[in-house]
Amino acid sequence: MAERNYSFKDTVLLEWGDTTVEHLKLDIDQFTNFDPKLNNDFVTQLEQKVAQGYKEGGDDLNVAQLQEKTEAVEKAMQDCRTYFKKLRYWVLDAFPGQKAIQRQFGIGRFKDVTKNQIKMIQFMEGLSDTIAQHLKALEATGIPKDIVKQSVVLAQALRETNKEQEQKKGTRTVDTAERIEQLNELYAILQKINAAADNVFDELPAKRDLYRTPSRSGGVTIGDEQEEELV
Repeated sequence: MAERNYSFKDTVLLEWGDTTVEHLKLDIDQFTNFDPKLNNDFVTQLEQKVAQGYKEGGDDLNVAQLQEKTEAVEKAMQDCRTYFKKLRYWVLDAFPGQKAIQRQFGIGRFKDVTKNQIKMIQFMEGLSDTIAQHLKALEATGIPKDIVKQSVVLAQALRETNKEQEQKKGTRTVDTAERIEQLNELYAILQKINAAADNVFDELPAKRDLYRTPSRSGGVTIGDEQEEELV
């Protein structure tokens, strides 16, 4: 998992970037005289990088999308529970006192199955075969045809929603890693400007402080501790 190279919040980094851009627009000639690479094009690129950081909106979108997938899985699980309750009635009607066959249908073990979506998928995948195996006895009870057919549909729905949830978990990890990499790049650029400002405003402490790295609380870090970090 990618790690941030800074110890403060992402919002603090982006605010620092915003503020630095505005200061640079006023002081760009002095920075360019010190390092020609720190010119107006550099400021524009920095402004775009900060704007992109805000646009991505952190992990909120990924969290919302994952929550949507999770809710879909939970609904599919609940649909299976509701279905089993109906099926159980007809199984008990068809096989009274036949514990082995009842257990084959999940009676007596279904509660444990429902605790885990993988177990539920496996159970539902096998249920259609169990129904087919005992179809005549079930039909003799008058079981509705839709209950006989529904196990296949529910199994497919649960499996599909589970795949989508797992896929989103994976893409969220990738998206988070990419975002951290981009923010680390922004941090490195701002640190470079910070180091340049140490030279550009060597005799103007108040001006120099405008470009310092924020502390964890969001203020600026002033003093020898920060200077050591720039070495």
